Amino acid sequence: MKFIHLIFLFVLTFSSCITSYRDYPTIDAPTKSSSPSKLKLFYHLEPFPILEFGGYAALKSVFKTKLNSQFNETEEIFDPKVIPQKGIYCRVVTQWAPVSAQTLIFGYLSIATATLLPAWSSNEGFDVTYSLYKDGQKVKDFTYTPRRSVFLWLFSLPVIWVNLFTASEEEVFKATSYQFIEDAKPYLNEL
Repeated sequence: MKFIHLIFLFVLTFSSCITSYRDYPTIDAPTKSSSPSKLKLFYHLEPFPILEFGGYAALKSVFKTKLNSQFNETEEIFDPKVIPQKGIYCRVVTQWAPVSAQTLIFGYLSIATATLLPAWSSNEGFDVTYSLYKDGQKVKDFTYTPRRSVFLWLFSLPVIWVNLFTASEEEVFKATSYQFIEDAKPYLNEL
């Protein structure tokens, strides 16, 4: 019986969270290129430094499908120390921009009281850097800095439906990848 109470408390606590992202690109998925590059794209995706909610899977998906339509072929390289000496290579590194100390304290207090006390954060997020290389030499870094706002409070449960109209982590990371594809086009056309 206590187990059921704990599950109910857990679900209630984490279902009263409203999350939204800002400062990320708003770009549609690239269309299939009519003349894809004859080059092969090698890439490496660094694992996320914190628990992720779809961002890493979104990056993997974009590099396997959308970039595959822009290049002849894509291949993931699992060793971050290996930079191919021939061809195009992209390394994606995601750094977490942590919450402030005050936000962390209020967050712990909120969770300790089953979100009876409110907590919020508006400066936390990610710094995503796409490093583009050609024949082993770095061409350019492309950095995007999406930020997340979170409001956690038990009494926000009736308006939790607002989350349906905000971007998910997966959508945000897809958008940064699409923006990278667009921003890198002039450099890729030179290659």
